[in-house]
Amino acid sequence: MGTWGTGPFDNDLAADYALLLDRSGAPEVLLRHALSEPGSARIESWEVTVAAAAVIASSRAGGEPLHPVYCPQKPLPPLPHDLRELAAAALVTILTRPSRTYGWVGEQFVTRWLSSLAQLHGVLAARPTQLPPAASLACRPTQTAPDSGTRRR
Repeated sequence: MGTWGTGPFDNDLAADYALLLDRSGAPEVLLRHALSEPGSARIESWEVTVAAAAVIASSRAGGEPLHPVYCPQKPLPPLPHDLRELAAAALVTILTRPSRTYGWVGEQFVTRWLSSLAQLHGVLAARPTQLPPAASLACRPTQTAPDSGTRRR
């Protein structure tokens, strides 16, 4: 199927990454790997980096709920705060590359995608005023999606 939208989990690679996070006994290791060097040979794709950043941002104040079907379904353990900084830095790397290198075909999609990445970066770059409560990083759907019963593969 490839890519069906501009959200962080609106592509096959990110949806597969969510499954990997659900099955992993060490999600922090997977998140660190995805955020370490976006676009390098070590990282499969920028889609995985964006998905990892979205998972971390979803637990922060101002963070958007994740896609109700394609994001990780299992709660993740509390994660170290330095992952937020890694995620923000990874997004800067992605945002500073020419958008044409990511394969978007229509200008409206590029604009929407860059806007969502900038918003995601803003959530990650904001300094917390107090320690957030220990919250689960699993999906926090705000509404029921038509296909939220099962994950499509």
